[in-house]
Amino acid sequence: MATNISKITLLFFLLSLALYACVKVEPWDYDPATIPADFVPLKKPDPGTGYNLHVPAFPIPANFEREWFMRVPIGNTEEIYMSGYEVKQREGSHHVIAYQYKDEKKVGLPKIGEMRDQNQADGRINTFSNMENMNLLAEAASPYQRVEFPEGFAVPIAANSTLDLNSHYFNKSNQTIFGEVSMNIYTKPKSAVKYFLKQQSADNIDVLVLPAKKTTTIEYTDVFPEKRKLKVLFSHMHKRGKKFEVYYVGGPKDGQLMYTNDNWHDPKFVYLPDFIDIDKGNGVRTAITYENDTNREIRFGVTSEDEMGIFFYFYL
Repeated sequence: MATNISKITLLFFLLSLALYACVKVEPWDYDPATIPADFVPLKKPDPGTGYNLHVPAFPIPANFEREWFMRVPIGNTEEIYMSGYEVKQREGSHHVIAYQYKDEKKVGLPKIGEMRDQNQADGRINTFSNMENMNLLAEAASPYQRVEFPEGFAVPIAANSTLDLNSHYFNKSNQTIFGEVSMNIYTKPKSAVKYFLKQQSADNIDVLVLPAKKTTTIEYTDVFPEKRKLKVLFSHMHKRGKKFEVYYVGGPKDGQLMYTNDNWHDPKFVYLPDFIDIDKGNGVRTAITYENDTNREIRFGVTSEDEMGIFFYFYL
C-alpha cells in the first residue's frame, strides 16, 4: 500500500512540475538592460492639440506570438474631437489597435493599466473578451502611420474616456525581441468640426474557410439597419490575403466596386471626396481573395497563421 501511495505522490509531483512549466512560468520575464535603445517615441502633441499614449518596451519570446490588451486613460477631462492619429512602433508588429468603449460604465471592464495577454505561456488562447463593447478608433499595421480625417471631420470622445490598446507582435527569430508603442491622438476644437463621425465594421468570421493548397475568394454581405453616409474606408486581413474588394449592395450602384486593397500589411485608407449614401436595407459586400499555401484548412482567427477579413468605415 505504501508503494502505491509513493507512486501516486510521485505522479502528482511530476504532473505539478509539468503544469508549472507549461502555464506558471511566464516566457516574457526579461532583464531591462537588454532592451535596445534604438526606439524614439513620438513627440507629445502641444497642449490643447492632442494626447500621447505610450506603452513601454515589452518582450516577445523567441518563436512566439504575443498579443495583449491594455486599458489606458486618455487624460481628457472634457469631451474631445479626434481629427487624426499617429502611430510609431518597434519592428515586428502585426498591428496595434485602439478601441473605444461603447459603454464606459458597463460592469466588468478590465482594470486600468493591466496587460491582458491573449496567449498563455504555452501558446493557448485566454478566453477573456470585451469586443462586443468596443469600436475601433485607430489602427496601424506598419511601424509608422499617420491618419488625418478630412477638414471639418472628427470623432467625438467623451470626457474621462479610456481606450483599450491591442498590440500584436510575432517573433519568428530564435531570440527575444521587444515591442513598444507610441500613439498620438490629435484633436480640434468643437467649433472647427462640422461632421461628427462614428465607426462600424463588417467581418466574414462566420464564412471564412480556406481549403488547403487553394486560392479562394470569400464573400460576405452586410445589410445596414439604417441609412449611413460613409466617409473613410479601410480594411484588415492577414498575410494570405491577396485582394480585398468591397461592392455596393442595393440601390442604383448595386454591384459596383467601392473599395479595393492588395496590401495586407499596409492597408489603404480611402478618404472619400463625397459621402457614400447607403440606404436602410442596402449595404456592402466584401469579396476577399486568399491564397492558402499550407497543407491545412485555415479559418478566421487571431494569430498570424489564421486569417481575417474586416471592412472598417467611419460614417455619419
